[in-house]
Amino acid sequence: MGFGDKPYFEGARVYHDADQAIPISTDTILSFNSQRYDTDSIHDPVTNNSRLSCKTAGKYIITLNVTWQQDPVGVSMAMEILLNGSTLIARTWDRTVGSADGYGQVLTTLYDLSVDDYVEARVFQTSPSILNIESRANCSPEFMMQRIG
Repeated sequence: MGFGDKPYFEGARVYHDADQAIPISTDTILSFNSQRYDTDSIHDPVTNNSRLSCKTAGKYIITLNVTWQQDPVGVSMAMEILLNGSTLIARTWDRTVGSADGYGQVLTTLYDLSVDDYVEARVFQTSPSILNIESRANCSPEFMMQRIG
């Protein structure tokens, strides 16, 4: 059930089934070629597959989950959620020391979306080399939005 006595079913959870290479010091929009669910035609896995598009106006919780490949040197990594290709609505920035395992990040925001608004996931890293966003089953990269009001 949603707030009050009205249930909300509009939502999508999408992922990419392969690693995505993130260039050095370059803003990169992630793509998502697969869906766990999509109840409102929010995502197209082929055309504009970076987008989650609002088909029913309301308040949405929007979450991005990624795992970066290991980096023995240490690196700064940012994740952002963009509205309509340019408006920043959420951001996290982390600095790691060298790691023998991948580094996970989660970013969540609540935002009031109108019909035809869309959100995208953008990442950035400062390693001395290309780093991958790793594909990990049921975990990374995952992008989702769910109407809550």
